[in-house]
Amino acid sequence: MNKTTKFIFISLWIFLSRSYDAYSTYNFTPDLSKEANPLVTILNLNWSPLIITLLILFVWVIYCYYKATFTSYNLNPNEKGYNFSNFVGYVYIGKKQKWISTLYKLPNSINRFNLIIGNLISRCLVFAGIVSTSMWLLINNTDFYKEIHNAYLIYSILIIGSFFICRKWFLNEFKKYNTTTNNV
Repeated sequence: MNKTTKFIFISLWIFLSRSYDAYSTYNFTPDLSKEANPLVTILNLNWSPLIITLLILFVWVIYCYYKATFTSYNLNPNEKGYNFSNFVGYVYIGKKQKWISTLYKLPNSINRFNLIIGNLISRCLVFAGIVSTSMWLLINNTDFYKEIHNAYLIYSILIIGSFFICRKWFLNEFKKYNTTTNNV
């Protein structure tokens, strides 16, 4: 699949799956009283600001995904010898750091941040779309799932799955880095 087709397909999937999630949420809890989204539970957003916020975030992620797909860039260090932990820190922050710094520091430039968002969050949203679509189909069409469904289950699946998606991306980049720096 070429870059343009993949970009369109993934962008469309993210939009449609997020839209289906919003539609299903509205049908299930029109007043958002049963909604587990932190934008609702912590920030206490109602439908209008929630939809506006989600649309802004969607547009930003798609813009970042576009940049990551269609522009030439290199987030990897030029120096040899980085271990995986320092490599992850460098790719995310822009200077040699341990991977743990990705949990409390931001990248050193908005361009780096946008490229990370485009590469990682777009993948995580594809996964989130699969999880939320499956969840709503199970809620609406089965009895057994309703008994086990809860926010902790869904958020655990999302967090663990996103962790592995990000790890896989960083491992692929680390392999490229090792191939490139070992051939120089």
